[in-house]
Amino acid sequence: MIIKKAAAFCLAMLTILCGKVPASGESSSGKTVNITVNTQKDRKAISPYIYGVNAELMEKDVKPGSVRAGGNRYTAYNWETNASNAGSDNKNISDGYLTRKEYKDVPGSAALYLNDICTQKGAYPLMTLQLAGYVSADMDGAVTKDQKAPSARWNEVELVKDSDFTLTPDLNDGKVYMDEFVNYLVNKLGDSQHGGIKGYSLDNEPALWSSTHSLVHPQKTTCEEIVEKSVTMSKAVKSIDPNADIFGPALFGYGSFTNFTNGSDWRKIKKEHPEYKWFVDYYLDEMKKAEDENGKRLLDVLDVHFYTEAKGACGKRYCEHYTDPECVEKKLNATRSLWDETYTEDSWITDTGAEFLPILPALQKSIDTYYPGTKLAITEYDFQGAYDVTGAIMEADTLGIFAQYGVYEANLFSMDCQYQLAAINMFTDYDGKGSSFGDTLVSCQSDDIEASTAYASINGDSSDTVTLVVTNKSFGEITTADISLDSEYKYAHLYGINSMAAQVFDMTDSNPAVKLKGDSITFEMQPRTVSLLVISKDKPVSEGETSSVISSAGSAESKQEENSSSKLPLIGGIAAGAAALAGGAFLVLRKKRR
Repeated sequence: MIIKKAAAFCLAMLTILCGKVPASGESSSGKTVNITVNTQKDRKAISPYIYGVNAELMEKDVKPGSVRAGGNRYTAYNWETNASNAGSDNKNISDGYLTRKEYKDVPGSAALYLNDICTQKGAYPLMTLQLAGYVSADMDGAVTKDQKAPSARWNEVELVKDSDFTLTPDLNDGKVYMDEFVNYLVNKLGDSQHGGIKGYSLDNEPALWSSTHSLVHPQKTTCEEIVEKSVTMSKAVKSIDPNADIFGPALFGYGSFTNFTNGSDWRKIKKEHPEYKWFVDYYLDEMKKAEDENGKRLLDVLDVHFYTEAKGACGKRYCEHYTDPECVEKKLNATRSLWDETYTEDSWITDTGAEFLPILPALQKSIDTYYPGTKLAITEYDFQGAYDVTGAIMEADTLGIFAQYGVYEANLFSMDCQYQLAAINMFTDYDGKGSSFGDTLVSCQSDDIEASTAYASINGDSSDTVTLVVTNKSFGEITTADISLDSEYKYAHLYGINSMAAQVFDMTDSNPAVKLKGDSITFEMQPRTVSLLVISKDKPVSEGETSSVISSAGSAESKQEENSSSKLPLIGGIAAGAAALAGGAFLVLRKKRR
């Protein structure tokens, strides 16, 4: 988050003790990138839910637009007792990991806590429903192969209960009812329109159940099975909470999109329906047929997961060579597999044809063909870079792409992701007071996307304030951004993320490199940085205080210095913020992956 005065002072002292402004490498002047913003062109609403995280991150220092309680552990979550089992992710151990102390002996603890956090943070809650057939019956540790379901270690899942619901579920009947779970949550929290869970996910990565949850669902999931369960579960949810969003089928990745990971009945389906190019077509078409038959939409959001498969120059997918310019360049280009048909990543996907890359246009084409009006969600994704500013650059680029392609919800899934969370905060809370990227995307073109990408927004229909996010992907060179606007503006306020620390810095007073003159801005971007410019026709003033800005005359103006978060202490004539945006080195303690 934004450096407050005390933190900035400590940072300044650290720098003084070092004897100079720390630098990660010498910077030299490089190329110029031309960025053109037209606030009247290509306007489209931005879903606030794209700035989301998964539940493992919801208590971190981040202001998310949505939170998804999902993943392998949730497939075997028993809402009645809060027992769960992450399958092969954690040695098939059944435990109380999802039991929250606030709701220790209360059914639905994971969902109730999810909703609490989302209410506090103003986020959209998405809860997973269990469709694989069995859930944990106890918290007694590892489940052995000879205890696979059905056995006393598991409770059978029924999607629909054939008797009256109760708010005090029977813990001794060996059954867990999913429609009763939804009814329980609606009674406890309200429905999706009145403070309750807004969306329900039809389990998680069903094409992998036979491997991740081999003790729950040892046989491979068939295409017909997941469609049948999706329809049954969706009908049940809609009968209880008609306005709740249904997300499905939470496909794990490219192989699942194409043939449901070699689903045993896929060849038969493909032979009968050669028009289906991949499993996504089949699933959407079947859900559309189910709507036609039942008279109501049963799939609101097509839900998929996307983890980059692109290799670094070293040839490794999980490349962490952030001091190697060639590896960094390859990683920064990986986001182009989301949208750019001229780009070819180095991965097993391209080795086998890459028919459906770039992925977002391919998914949208299937939606438009087989189930128009269905929204798109990427409820798990990760382009890596947790402890390096490269991660912030990739994350900012990814969020801009999600906005550009009309994604409804996206949720970062990573245990280690400080820089990625900083990038999310740049879009949702760049000043630490709730100020955010606008809600309407506008035309913004960079003439060199390999050097710099840019995304611009306004709020509603008003172009009085433009918020512009710009990346500099250069490893060691300053890149000059020549920004052309479609009308004249008076003030610009600068924020940035760099290699000094995984947080957003207020840079305005300390960076004279931003020059605003009417309808143009010249901005010198330090290597490997993400910048956000708030450009306004009237001086932006936060409630109860004023902000420092760069005016069209090129001078820094400020009032009430004691209240401005942008005033940073000077270090030998250079502000601490300037040291930050210059890409200074900063010690970050690494947390091991769980």
